[in-house]
Order: sequence, then C-alpha cells, then structure tokens
Amino acid sequence: MITALTLTPMAAAMLILALPERRARSVALASALVSLALVVWMLVQFDTTAEGLQFSEKAAWIPTLGIDYFVGLDGTNALVLLLSALLAPLVVLASWQHTDRPRTYFVLLSLLFTGLFGTFTALNFFHWFLYWELALVPPFFLIKLFGKGEERHSAALNFFLFTVLGSVAMLLGFLFLYRQTGTFDFIELAEKGVNVSPLIFCAILAGLWVKVPLAPLHIWQAPAYAAAPPPVAMLLTGVMSKMGVYGFLRIIVPIFPEQLKQHAGTLMAFALVTILWGAFLALRQTDLKRLLTFSSLNHVAYCVLGVGALGIAADGLKVDAHALATQGIILQMFAHGLAAAGLFYLVGLLEKRTGLRGRNDFGGLSAVTPRFAAVFFILTFCSLGLPFMAGFAAEFLIFSGTFAVAPGVTVAATLGLLATAVFLLTMLQRVFTGPTNERHLSMPDLSRRETLIVVPLLILVFWAGISPKTWLLFSQLIP
Repeated sequence: MITALTLTPMAAAMLILALPERRARSVALASALVSLALVVWMLVQFDTTAEGLQFSEKAAWIPTLGIDYFVGLDGTNALVLLLSALLAPLVVLASWQHTDRPRTYFVLLSLLFTGLFGTFTALNFFHWFLYWELALVPPFFLIKLFGKGEERHSAALNFFLFTVLGSVAMLLGFLFLYRQTGTFDFIELAEKGVNVSPLIFCAILAGLWVKVPLAPLHIWQAPAYAAAPPPVAMLLTGVMSKMGVYGFLRIIVPIFPEQLKQHAGTLMAFALVTILWGAFLALRQTDLKRLLTFSSLNHVAYCVLGVGALGIAADGLKVDAHALATQGIILQMFAHGLAAAGLFYLVGLLEKRTGLRGRNDFGGLSAVTPRFAAVFFILTFCSLGLPFMAGFAAEFLIFSGTFAVAPGVTVAATLGLLATAVFLLTMLQRVFTGPTNERHLSMPDLSRRETLIVVPLLILVFWAGISPKTWLLFSQLIP
C-alpha cells in the first residue's frame, strides 16, 4: 500500500511526459487524489491501540550492505503523511491556471510528491536518503524556472546549496554510523542504542538543522519562499519545513537518546533564539510573503523546542512531560502546515489579482472581499493559537511538556507568542480594516475553485482544535 502511494505520483510524471501537454494538470490532479485516498484509507484502518509499525513492507535490496527496502506507518509519521497527501491535490488545484511550460511544471510537482511520501515512510537510511534528496531537486527548478523576479535564480541556488551541504554532512555521519553498527535500519538502530562520537551526531544533526531551519542556517529560507510560485511556497512552508522536524523525531530522538540528553539544553537554546529572532524579523517586514516566512520560522522552532525537552529527564513529575511534548510536536507540524499553506495561497491570490503583496498596499479589503477576509482571519488566528483551533491545541501541548522540564526557557519562548500576536494582528489591520483603497474596489472575492481549496484546510483547523483527541490517537503510543 505504501509503495503504491509513493510510486503513484512518479507514474503520473511519466504519464504526463507521454501525453499531450494539455493533459498534464488533469493527470497530476488524478494521481494526487489517488494518493490522498490511499493515505485516508490507511489512517481509517490504522489501529491506534497497537504498538509498532503498521502497513510495513520489507524486502532485501542490497543484503551485503544491510540495505533493505523498508517502509511503514506509525504514530510518528501518520499525521505528517496525511498533511502531505492533503496538500498535494490542493497545490495542483492552486496551479490549475498555470500555463508556462505546464508539462515541466506538473512533472516536477509530481516528483516532489513522491519525494515527500517516500521521506515520511522510508525506514532504512539508504532509500530514505534517496527520497530526501529527490524532494530537494524539484523545488530548485520550480523556483528557478517559475519563480517571480530576478532574485529567483539566487534564491534557488541558495536553497539548493544549503540543503545539499546539509545532506552531505548527514550522509557522511550515517556512513560512519554504518561502519560502527553494520546497519542502516532506523528501527534496528533505535533498538540497539548507539554510542557515537560527537562528530557523527553533529553531522547528522546539521542535515536536519538546515532543513527545519534553525538559526543561523535559516538565511536561505526567506528568499526561497518569497521567490517561489505560491503553490510551491505552500509545499515549502506546509510540508518541506516539516521534513527536518520529522527527522528529529525519527532519527535523533530514538537513535541518539544519550547524545540528545547531553545537548538538549543547547538545542533548546538555539530553538529559543530562532523563535525570538523569527518573530523580530517578522515585525520588521512589510512584504507579506517574507512576513509569513519568518512567522513560519518562528512556529516551526516551537517543534524543536519540544524536541529539546525530550532530552531532559522528566522523573518524578505529575505529568508525562515527554508524551505531552511529543504529541504537541506532531500536532504542531500538522496545524502549522494547514495554516501556513493556506496563508501563502491567499497572499498568492492577492499578488495575482493586484500585482502587490506589501502589507501597506491594501486596506479595507474586508468590505470588498468578505469571504477572502474571513478565511484569512481564521487561518491567521490559527497561527496565533486562538482556542478551538489547531494551533492552540498544539502549542498548549508543547508548552506543557517543555515547562515541566525547562520552565525558564519556556517562559522566555512565550515572548515569541506575544511578538507573533503583534505582527500578525498588524498585518490583518493594515490589509483588511480602515478605508478601502480605491484601486482595489473591484477586486473579486474567492471563486468556487479557490473556495474548494481553502475549505478542507478550514475544516481540519477547527476539527483538530475542537477535538484534538481524534488526531492525537495516532501518536499516543510513541515512547
């Protein structure tokens, strides 16, 4: 089942190359819907009371090197896989009117879907790394070929260089780890419990650090998100920023528990710096895309703050701090992915309709486009952590877990929440309230197709906020 999920978009890419160009978007959408159906079916069948992997597939690939084709589903990857599968058809729909070399565009999107699905399901480093790299190549070309402005070339190059250098460091780290353990299997490595040199641990950590990203290796992010086409930016912020966080949960936490304990304080310190620095940078922005980029940097760093808390002893507490932090991290990946992807899509619509994306270029849009404003407000409030929305449930769990083991750092991190409220509410005020700018009086509201794209995001934002237990069931058995 997981193999079919992963290969469906790749088969679609080959079919797009064989069929007339006008069929490209239809094939891409059909394959994305099939992938979503497969993921939903697996999650419906998922046994939330059973420990261990489900829907696992394992076959010897290169036995002499201990390389198996090994995939599976558990509480760590269930929600982030659903997020990827959900955004896939929405991104294709958001690209429906794309006319510039559509065959190339939709082939690259389909290959990116395969890379994402493979990264979130592979359990042997060898083919996990292949998918990890595959997920990096299409965004480079999508930004460089289809991005906006002259800065797209340098933005694509910086994105590629930073992520590839991080990947090289991680590859070297795992090669040395293989020499020591004789296996690439994530599950086997976690069961063995490895004791490696700090250099190996830091090399693997570097690859994930760049991808999250954390300060100071975040400088590629804002130019890449700003230059990317809006549907691609939806994937970059909604899913690809979660690849690094997922790597922390899949690799660092279970395989390197001792090293994580030793460096948990340092990791939390860098996460705190990223939270506060991201908020500070967002406060200074007037470009809406860059403002949302630094907001994303700020929000994803909450996940890493929770990862750091997992490395701190939690003995004798009245609450299970590690379980709270783990479930909060997983739910935050899901919640932030929904809200951030939706906001980038809406800013893309603003830019498409007006040619502008400055925070001060609008005003009074709520009177002209009430449906657009309502959706923008809801997704922004989710990012703010308003109660009964997914962001509140996720951040409450993370802060509950981290406060139990590191109250000082957690209190300092709440300053990031205050700054987030300032820059997001200021954005809403400048864009949607006050007198309406005359040149935007005829701006159209959301169309049916555009509404179809945002409605699933809104449903899940409220569902995960009002009934988080539904989604936390998938991760309740993670040790």
